[in-house]
Amino acid sequence: MRVIALPLLGVLFGATQLAAGDVHRTVSSFVTSAGEVEIEEYASGAAITDVPVVVLLSGSGGVRSPNMPFDSQARLFAGAGFRVYIPHYLDVTHGSPRDPIKHYAIWAQAVRDALAFIQVQTHTAPSRIALVGYSLGASVALAAAAGESRLAGVVVWSGSLPDAYVGAFDRLPPLLILHGGRDETIPVFNARQLAKLCELKHGVCKLSIYAEEGHAFSSAGIGRADREIEAFLEGILPGKGPLAYARGYWLSAINC
Repeated sequence: MRVIALPLLGVLFGATQLAAGDVHRTVSSFVTSAGEVEIEEYASGAAITDVPVVVLLSGSGGVRSPNMPFDSQARLFAGAGFRVYIPHYLDVTHGSPRDPIKHYAIWAQAVRDALAFIQVQTHTAPSRIALVGYSLGASVALAAAAGESRLAGVVVWSGSLPDAYVGAFDRLPPLLILHGGRDETIPVFNARQLAKLCELKHGVCKLSIYAEEGHAFSSAGIGRADREIEAFLEGILPGKGPLAYARGYWLSAINC
């Protein structure tokens, strides 16, 4: 397995984006062993029922963090034809991101419970669900994926694999790792280590290091990262249809 870089495919997505007003947001909740968790759903009014699912996981600042516009992110991906969910997994620790080593397991279980809730609501198989995690959410996404090997893939954005989960994978799902070269919160060597683990596990992985970005990406950096994420999602999630070229291009490059 080689970790490679590909040209951005953002130009392919322009014709498929829907206006923000065409995306509808609803809020509901589900119950876990640790309590009730709020979950937001974003879906295009024009989307068919049977579409792939993207689950966004926020960082320690929660879904209203100034570092990442999660509402805009959700509307972007919903406008591209995915059904998007944002589970408030920090609800199980009363909104607190403290003591992550202690709480990774309970947060990961909340995410797996969210996946179960989504599957019941949408009848979507795990193989058509991808996790996109930012910062702490990226680490929680990896922890959750350790218990759900059938996921289509995981985007690890400015995050790291918790030490307790290094040996937890029989196999890794396809990974897209995005990291700022100037990240002082989670140093970039964490991204390189995760890519190396993916290689050792004979997994599929793309590592993109944004040399000029820190832990919180600039607006321009977020835009570039969004295009990479869209290309990745098109490649790993079956059933989207209209961008078959993008999907084929991605898969031909990462299967090695």
